[in-house]
Parts: sequence; C-alpha cells; structure tokens
Amino acid sequence: MTPSDIPQVLHRAYQQVTQHDPGTLDRDADIRALGVDSVQLLEMIVIAETELGLRVPDAALGGAETVGDLYDMLGEALPQTQTQTQTQTQTQGQGRVEAQAQLPVPAPVEARGAR
Repeated sequence: MTPSDIPQVLHRAYQQVTQHDPGTLDRDADIRALGVDSVQLLEMIVIAETELGLRVPDAALGGAETVGDLYDMLGEALPQTQTQTQTQTQTQGQGRVEAQAQLPVPAPVEARGAR
C-alpha cells in the first residue's frame, strides 16, 4: 500500500464503523463533526492499520482531530522500507539513481602485546 491509498482506506473504514457513506472526506473535516466518537475513531484506525499493513504508535492516537490528521498519522506510520522503495522506483523512472550511503569502515584494533 502507498500513501495514495490512505483516503480510500479511511473512507471504507468510516463506512464500516458508522454504517454511513460520508461522500468525500475532506482533509479539513473535523472527525467529531462527522459523528465519530473516540471508540469509533480507534476502530477506524485499527481497520486502516490492518488494511495498510502498518502500526500507528500509541502516542500518536490522541492527536487526530481532523481527517487530514488521520491521513498524516497513517502516512507517517507506513513502513520506511516501503517509502524508500517508492522513492527509488520514482527516481529510477526519471533516469536518476540515488547512490547508497557508504559508512566508513573502522580501522582495525591493534593487537596488544602480552605483558
């Protein structure tokens, strides 16, 4: 899954939890104004986590007030390797390849003589 999948996933999660079709979920829409209580919000997040194959950190759960906050929270929780793979694929498609960072190799530790 990619960040572009998040709006559709949240739309389905909203429908599943509330049994209503929200139409378009605008980024600026207040979650509470959509009739979603705190338990339903957690249910939506769990559904989105399952469908997107990610885990939102517990510390981030209380900060979602708008639909855009949910988009951002889920986007930040996407696995880093998935995001890196997308960037590499997009960059390669444009004819550029990013060089891998090379870490310096530590100098060997000199053997100490017996005393």
